[in-house]
Amino acid sequence: MTYLSVAREPIGRFVDAGGDALIAAKCWGLLTGYDARWSGVPFTVQAVETVVSSDLWNPATQAKSRSFRLMGKLDVRGIAPDGRRCIIDHKTCSEDIADPNAPYWRQLIVENQPRHYELLEWLNGRRADYALWDVMRKPAISPKKLTIADAKSAMHTRRYFDYRMTDDDVVSLGSDGRETLRMYSARLAHDCTIERPDHYFQRRPIALLEADLLEHAEEVWSHGQDILIARRANRWLKNPGACMMYGSPCKFLGICSGYDTPESDNWKRRPWMHPELPQNGSDGRDVLTNTRIKSFLTCRKKHYFEYELGIERVDAEDREALVFGVLWHECLEAWWRAQITEEGATDGDTASSPVSAVGTTADTESFAF
Repeated sequence: MTYLSVAREPIGRFVDAGGDALIAAKCWGLLTGYDARWSGVPFTVQAVETVVSSDLWNPATQAKSRSFRLMGKLDVRGIAPDGRRCIIDHKTCSEDIADPNAPYWRQLIVENQPRHYELLEWLNGRRADYALWDVMRKPAISPKKLTIADAKSAMHTRRYFDYRMTDDDVVSLGSDGRETLRMYSARLAHDCTIERPDHYFQRRPIALLEADLLEHAEEVWSHGQDILIARRANRWLKNPGACMMYGSPCKFLGICSGYDTPESDNWKRRPWMHPELPQNGSDGRDVLTNTRIKSFLTCRKKHYFEYELGIERVDAEDREALVFGVLWHECLEAWWRAQITEEGATDGDTASSPVSAVGTTADTESFAF
């Protein structure tokens, strides 16, 4: 069984559960391109989707926090082709990634997620040499109507790119001239495999500098203190500039604008504040993740609803982009997990130690995929 066939198994489960067929077709086509792009890169996979936790330490005083612990989930940990230890984090985006100087890459330079993961790794006695962004650009192409000539040619040859059409495909194409989802998936696979692989898939190493790591440790401690100050005063300031981030209203906008209340029947309490992580025995208010810190920095009121009250809408429907992102992540998890060997596997045991000296700076100048 190939890595690609294993990676496609989550798509089958998604469709069987009634998932959106167009989202499934996108992931199917993109996985073909992803596998073609990266399967030839030798990588010793040690762990996939590993939950890592640690005590939180003050770098300046070596004091341990009595209020918070750190947690995070690493997408992939392993040994890169050059023999160095690497943390891989998967990303999806809609921006240009082919240009190495594109704004997307500039923003990732200041993204703290890899530093958060490396801090957790270091506190658990492991030291990654660098992190690697594994980015996929979401397709802008969608199922289309073929020209009369192209439709006739496909029906005659029963071939569409590398896909052998079924009788249902031929009948459907003959009735309205539009691609079936299987045909669309084949065209997308051709586009991201043969025509424009650089458009869809890029990897970028991120140096884990000693100074950056120490700075992040200091910042995380400070964010924890700021959360405690807000909690003690029960004062959670709003950020009106964040109400319409990402082109859609914040899910708590109705409460902040006075049209709803947290106590209404529209909301329910979560027993655990971090649905992306397994429960650690508490309700999660004592856990700091990179996602939680970003929420606090974006809007303290939003953070209050998400991580202090822990409320979510009863009738919440996941947006298409979120559903797609979750399925894509599950497929990549399967793709990478299929490559774990007994020799490469490591456990997720946690340890605790204060941040004092982080080690040497990683050299990433000579490394490129």
